[in-house]
Amino acid sequence: MAKSIDPDNALIVKIQELEKEIENYKKRNDFASNFDYYFNESSDLICTANTDGYFLEVNKSLINILGYSKAELVSQSFINFIHPEDLAKTNSELSNLKKGENTLSFSNRYIAKNNEVIHLQWISTINTDTGKVFAIARNISNLKKTEEKLLISEKLLNESQKMAKIGSWEFNLVTQELYWSDELFEIFEIDKKTTQNLYEEYLSKFKEEDIILLQQKVESSIANKISYEIEHPIHLDNTVKWILGYGEPILNSDNNVIKLRGIARDITIKKESENAIKEKNYAELANKSKSEFLANMSHEIRTPLNGIIGFTDLLLDSELNTFQKVYMKNINQSANLLLEIINDILDYSKIEAGKFKLVNEVVNLKELSNQILELFNHSATSKNLNLLLDFDSTLPKFIETDSLRIKQVLVNLLSNAIKFTKKGDVTLRINGESNTENDFIKITFSVIDTGRGIKKENQNKIFESFEQENVYIDKKFGGTGLGLSISNSILKEFKSELKLKSQYKNGSTFSFEITSKIIEKPENTISILKNESIDSFSEKEVSILIVEDNQINMLLIEKMIGKIFRKTNMIKAENGIIALKKLKKHTFDIILLDIQMPKMNGFETAKHIRENLNLTKVPIIAITAGLMDNDSQKLKDYKINDYLLKPYKTEQLQVILKKYL
Repeated sequence: MAKSIDPDNALIVKIQELEKEIENYKKRNDFASNFDYYFNESSDLICTANTDGYFLEVNKSLINILGYSKAELVSQSFINFIHPEDLAKTNSELSNLKKGENTLSFSNRYIAKNNEVIHLQWISTINTDTGKVFAIARNISNLKKTEEKLLISEKLLNESQKMAKIGSWEFNLVTQELYWSDELFEIFEIDKKTTQNLYEEYLSKFKEEDIILLQQKVESSIANKISYEIEHPIHLDNTVKWILGYGEPILNSDNNVIKLRGIARDITIKKESENAIKEKNYAELANKSKSEFLANMSHEIRTPLNGIIGFTDLLLDSELNTFQKVYMKNINQSANLLLEIINDILDYSKIEAGKFKLVNEVVNLKELSNQILELFNHSATSKNLNLLLDFDSTLPKFIETDSLRIKQVLVNLLSNAIKFTKKGDVTLRINGESNTENDFIKITFSVIDTGRGIKKENQNKIFESFEQENVYIDKKFGGTGLGLSISNSILKEFKSELKLKSQYKNGSTFSFEITSKIIEKPENTISILKNESIDSFSEKEVSILIVEDNQINMLLIEKMIGKIFRKTNMIKAENGIIALKKLKKHTFDIILLDIQMPKMNGFETAKHIRENLNLTKVPIIAITAGLMDNDSQKLKDYKINDYLLKPYKTEQLQVILKKYL
């Protein structure tokens, strides 16, 4: 018999089921309400979409970021809001979603309504049953900007390091990781792909002693928590580089060294420059020492030669028997040959050392020509040669040039011409071609002789240093073979050179051109020689102060002056200090002043005469064994009127005295 169901119990069960169902519904309703709240109020960017590419729902945060209304966003495909450059990868990611592959950290760019580019990073999942996509995004625009700035900074850093040839590095003592910047690989010429044994590869460029030094500095840096610096060479395949390294310890919160960080700089160019400067300074010091040696040697050799040549000249003009005259002539010729050799070597050394500069001054061209010829009157007369001057009358009276160097070249050419001419003429010809537009004139100096001439095959050879035409010339006439080479070196400063026209046995013409400025009204120039006879000049009564420390040269100059003038008042001073005392007591017509003297040299003495004694009118003639470096400029600076080179002859002394008295 069937068991009957209690209606009351059945109702109770039904009510319980209904209550449970109501409870579940309430929970579902609460979840939906909570989800809606989260969806709409979350600061995250949340949306739902379908696989056709349309938004179904978008929350407030996404609406606010993009600037479009909800209606604008859901009414068209979200593809329309994506940056054109990101369309391809977005469609690819959507295809992956359709296959059930969830999206993790996918980023793309949206174009906001105000045209701002927004970088979004997405996490999304798909319900494959409904085809509904649920996605959450975050705005990473600021992060992207920061990344771009970091990339730019890194690029600038790399470029700066490349330009400065500085590479940076960091070594982690805990993890043993070593980081190098790109430029460091370039400096050490190591492949950037090298990751294994990088430190060993780096050390392979060092010398053994530099490795030891580096290790000592690193150990000291870690132990004492101090920075270090090291300069060393590295040896690459074909070159050597110099590196300046710097490192410093990085400490943690416990004051323990956990890293070393530093830089290495390629200082090869700096090192080469320093070495070049050292070499230059050494060369300049060597040249200075050489110049000082040459000046001293010049003085030490020329001073005794001055006595030998001067006194033998005087003796040759005195009453000697035949044998005495021959002996004295041999001594005199030997001394003059020695002087010529010394002059050539000193001039050549000075030019070779680069201690040669032009010093321009206002010059009376005709007077300069006459002075030069007067130097050779005696030697030309002794060989019965006609010494002639062919001077272009259209030439200007005054020009601006370095008279010392012009004189040096012409003296060399005239000396050679007289030496190699047995009979006939030696002519100094001077003509010019003026340019009226710029007040400059091109002047041609020519020395023409009727001597033996030069064979064509030897005409280039004679301009080379230490070369003469042939062995016969060398043995017969002596000399160094430097004269023409030195003359060409001097003319090079004038942007000129010697030219030669010669026929063997039919004479030679040596010529050169210079361009000089025409001076119309000179303020300061050498005085014009008085047109008076030697006899009338010798009758002058003059007062001369002779300042000379060498007793032999003092005696020589006394005898020479005594030969030039019949009546003179000569007062002697052994040095500059005594000379100044004499000048306070006496008045002089001219001062002959030796340059190299003890206690007070000639330049210092001249300065005291001009400035302290205020004697600005009296002519001062420097007597020197040779002009070195800036001596020509010093003559001007100390207001010394002229100079006479040792050894000098009576005729040379007479020319310069006649010039100023």
